[in-house]
Amino acid sequence: MLRLEIDGKWEPEDFIEVLTGVESLYYKAALIRRFPYEPPFYSFERSYLSASFDEQLDQTNNWLLARARATARVDYRMKVARISYASPGGIDLAGLGQACNALKGIIDSLIKFFTEGELRRQADEQAKIETSVKETELERDRESLRTLKIKNARAILNLRRDFHDVPEDVLVALIGNDQDRLVPRIAERKLIGIQRIDGDSHEDDGDER
Repeated sequence: MLRLEIDGKWEPEDFIEVLTGVESLYYKAALIRRFPYEPPFYSFERSYLSASFDEQLDQTNNWLLARARATARVDYRMKVARISYASPGGIDLAGLGQACNALKGIIDSLIKFFTEGELRRQADEQAKIETSVKETELERDRESLRTLKIKNARAILNLRRDFHDVPEDVLVALIGNDQDRLVPRIAERKLIGIQRIDGDSHEDDGDER
């Protein structure tokens, strides 16, 4: 079982975005396709899709999540076990052990990225660093975050290699899109930690067949 540690004042959108992002990442790690080939629903060249690449990522991830919700066996589904809305509070999520471990690694790395960045910015302010240097630091932070998101995506890809007809860079972009739902809440110190706890999580690390 995973516990998301939360703090501050949450709006409904915060819960929607965080739970959607976590659930979408979870199913990418937990499920595999049942057949060796399926029609290429990932195609980014379809004329009816939005012109924006980011909008196309949103649409594809929404499609994949809806499909997972409709087809996953009951013992492979992610479930909300408990929500404690306090300051701080927590959201307990039950699911497959291997997938939960992958999620913990991803979310923990994002939280550490922003925690360490904030400590560095506070030190910079105390030292009164020049504006031009701060702008360079900000751009370096952005590039470091992009690098981290790609590294996190590859951690999930290492768990599953069944999408042979889909370019790996597309899957990396989709997993990065999931992480983008979490990043604003981490940056705002609303999602402040994650841990594995004992509970009714499905510790079978196998994939759905």
